[in-house]
Amino acid sequence: MAVVAKQKTITSAPQNSSLAGTIPTKKLTKEQLFKTHEGHIKKQNATQIPNGPRAVKQPNLAEAYPASTKSIRDLEIIPLSELSVETHHRGKGLIVKVVSPPYIGAGAVSIVEDQWGNVDKVAIYNQGDSAILSGVPEGCIVAVKEPYYVQNGAENDFMICVDHPSDVILLRFTDSIIPEPLRLGPLLKSAAEWRTAGDQAFLERDFPTAVFCYTEALEGLEDDSAKAPVYTKRAGVNLLLGRYDAAKFDALASRTGATTDWKAYYNAGRAAYGLCEYATSKSYFEEALKLNAKGAAGVQKEYERVLARVKEEEEGAYDFAAMHASLSPTSVHIDAGSFLRNTRVADSGFHGRGLFATRPLKAGDLVYVEKATLMPNQYDPARASAALYTLMVRQLCDNPSLADTVLKLFPGSDLSEKYERTGLEGTIVDGVPIVDVFLIEGIRTKNCFSAPLSTYDDTKPTYNSARCMAKGLWAHSSLMNHSCVPNTMRSFVGDMLICRATRDVQEDQELFQQYVPVKTLVDVRNREFEEGWGFECRCGLCDGERKSDGDKLKKRKDAMLSLEKFLDKKPSNNGKGGTIVFPDATIRTVDRMMRQLEELHETEVYEALPRLTLVYPCNWLVDAHRAKRQWGKVVKYSLKVLRNFAFNAVPRDEDPAKLTVDWDPREIYTRSGEVSLMAVHVVASLERLAEAYAALGHKELAERCVEAARFGYTMVTGFSEDVDALGQ
Repeated sequence: MAVVAKQKTITSAPQNSSLAGTIPTKKLTKEQLFKTHEGHIKKQNATQIPNGPRAVKQPNLAEAYPASTKSIRDLEIIPLSELSVETHHRGKGLIVKVVSPPYIGAGAVSIVEDQWGNVDKVAIYNQGDSAILSGVPEGCIVAVKEPYYVQNGAENDFMICVDHPSDVILLRFTDSIIPEPLRLGPLLKSAAEWRTAGDQAFLERDFPTAVFCYTEALEGLEDDSAKAPVYTKRAGVNLLLGRYDAAKFDALASRTGATTDWKAYYNAGRAAYGLCEYATSKSYFEEALKLNAKGAAGVQKEYERVLARVKEEEEGAYDFAAMHASLSPTSVHIDAGSFLRNTRVADSGFHGRGLFATRPLKAGDLVYVEKATLMPNQYDPARASAALYTLMVRQLCDNPSLADTVLKLFPGSDLSEKYERTGLEGTIVDGVPIVDVFLIEGIRTKNCFSAPLSTYDDTKPTYNSARCMAKGLWAHSSLMNHSCVPNTMRSFVGDMLICRATRDVQEDQELFQQYVPVKTLVDVRNREFEEGWGFECRCGLCDGERKSDGDKLKKRKDAMLSLEKFLDKKPSNNGKGGTIVFPDATIRTVDRMMRQLEELHETEVYEALPRLTLVYPCNWLVDAHRAKRQWGKVVKYSLKVLRNFAFNAVPRDEDPAKLTVDWDPREIYTRSGEVSLMAVHVVASLERLAEAYAALGHKELAERCVEAARFGYTMVTGFSEDVDALGQ
């Protein structure tokens, strides 16, 4: 089953007031259950696409309920006949035998039977590729903890709904908790037979079954020397499944004290590498090389690879151009480490925790580079949310050590108000980590980033970013608080997030980012922050704009809408190239309307602040005068664009004839104060200034503008100075 998920909206059946909390008196008979189920399987077999994407049941947070944190051995086992509709049976559990093949949809639906002969349906959701429970075979025994019983839409049709993957346990056939009527006894008699069965499953590429068989073999062995090769086999299969925590455990458990232990350290090193634990991986490979210095070309190659990752973590030295060249929409995971030592996590005076600089940083400096904690290897906007949710759930099931990183993130106040977290999420109970899918979905919605394949490509006018956008989780970056006028800027190259300083930052100063591109009006953007993240922004821009008169705010909004409505009626080339020359009368109208909007910005409020409502019309006027080759006007309005982003270290007199060579546009990033707003429009304005100054004969000033544009473009893209990519 592919991790790439096809999003499908599936919600629990609406609560029926006449049945909720009651044991249904009418249900489908055993014969009806099997007949309906067989029909679904036949339809599935006729329409299923081999290796096609599987639908995902994404949680509805309005219906959130916590995962069970208890062991099945601490619950009261009840019959299927005692299940009440729309009820979470806290303190209760089920032990049932699967008596049908699974019907695979968004979940795996099977018919089950308990020790008293009662039958019902169970739908198991959110199981990963490495779990047998993703399509539990007929004859297996499963335990369902604190079951949730729902109506399945049709009359008299009910089922047990298992949303949390840890709420269902696959029991070993010899488990003492299995009641006698369901007990089959061991399917195979000896550890050797289980090992052979595991080998056969491996050859058939049925890796989850191979792990199950090797586990049964280990349970039947007492001699450590006999267990070692089985641990080695299971470690190898777990590596293939991406279950790196288990692979590392198995690899280390396979050691015997002999020189052949190099293989154990080699596998442990590969597992640690998969977990991005590069220092640990390095130590394991070094142990492997000590034991097998000769003939270990594979170990040496992996050792050199991990040395490169450790160097990246320590020095922050990357070949971003090579990373970019390696990308494709189906190959986005960069083999690189995270460089985070310029930052630390601490309590913030704004919201909860935040990131702070550990040393002074200059504008343009690399603040950090972070490899995605979790990111699907695909770019499809329609499936991006479902794909990330699916990956988060399955990775937390497969690699419980991720819980320390992921589950510390804020899931949103709405979810926190619905139920209190136990603190047990991520801990191991009944051999599996507790995974709460509603908690994970809350964390995803509040902490994920939308990411293009590369920000560099995304700035190109001809690039269709809508077709190449993904979502990922960068846990370290998620801790950075929002500001509408941040001191950092993020960019992406595949699954690598690059963060650069946009102005000088002092040691121990808090670092900020924009959660989303900011809206031009303070009330509109803060409504978005309140609805999306539950906070009111207190950045320099928002606090400053709140000092503006309410009547002026309304007039600015009306004037901005009128101006935008007028501009939207004008012809556009829609990014297809070519130049549109507007009549002088149209340009004068836009200029007049923009000046009216300018006058609605109080000098005492906006002297040093960005004036975001003016950016669009200013850019329009730059392009309109550029089309007419009116270079003096291009200079005038390009400088206005810079000042509207609060880059105030620019000449106030816009007459090119009065300019002196004393102005250095390269200094705008360091001399414009704490509320300047860096954006790609700033780079474009510097490019336009360079073109205009060159046409007017100011060659040196034009060259400085080009240098400033290249420097700014590095902040925007993370690595590239190729401002020509912005096009004309």
